Amino acid sequence: MIKKTFKYLQNGFEGVLYNPGNDDDRLLIVIQGLKGLELPEKYARLFSEHGYSTLAMSYYGGEGQKKNMRAIPLEQFQSACDEMKKLGYKRIGIYGNSKGAGMALLAASVVPDISLVIAASSFGHIMQGTGKPSEDPCKAMVSFRGTDFPYVEKGRLMSDFIKRCIREHKVRLLYFFDEWDRKGTEENEIPVEKINGDILFLTSTHDESVPAKRDAELLCKRLERMHFKHNYRHINSETGSHNLGYFPVNNNMLPREKKHPEECEKAREDTLKIILKTLESWSA
Repeated sequence: MIKKTFKYLQNGFEGVLYNPGNDDDRLLIVIQGLKGLELPEKYARLFSEHGYSTLAMSYYGGEGQKKNMRAIPLEQFQSACDEMKKLGYKRIGIYGNSKGAGMALLAASVVPDISLVIAASSFGHIMQGTGKPSEDPCKAMVSFRGTDFPYVEKGRLMSDFIKRCIREHKVRLLYFFDEWDRKGTEENEIPVEKINGDILFLTSTHDESVPAKRDAELLCKRLERMHFKHNYRHINSETGSHNLGYFPVNNNMLPREKKHPEECEKAREDTLKIILKTLESWSA
């Protein structure tokens, strides 16, 4: 196993490359929703053990990077692809979970070198970024070449969330993002039709964090409407939770995980098999 580290200030992106030492020209970028490289590196080690060179990336929170999810520059993914091509990789894919899944779709929409996207439990609209206006004139969660993306404004999100909790007689994280997402329009949907490769959406009926299933269906309709020239699939789990990634995060906060831990674990194992099968059949 060969490891190589990259720093944002020196290389234009933050990451660690895990190279199993074979002649495969495929490279998988892995990103997650949390800051830091600890979780992405777990996946990098996992996929490298299966023979795939994997770049664990962190797109915010590191030295020189944005500290909040505001105007995160997607150029860093182009920088990563440029560097990987210099190292001899010819086919580049990207895989993300949750917030990282939406970022994977957004990154691929502006970086033509990415020919495969695997998005697990993704959001479907570009949201207004966090942080203060003084941090960046762009207001969306992402930017490209200093330009803002169309985004869903927060508006009176917190009051809408509280009203929903009262109406449903329970508190669910899903309500917060569901209320925000429902304000979205076709204009601020992730422009998935600009992706230069195949797309795999992985969702769960019982996602209690984001309306990923609905958004995946929405984005698939967008791809159909735009006559997308590459392949795309949406595979939905009837047994899993929001945590479809092999290394789950904050399971103790998800009711589905508490009630059906064995089913959720089985769903993660099945999802990994789907991902590995997708990688095995991946072509440029």
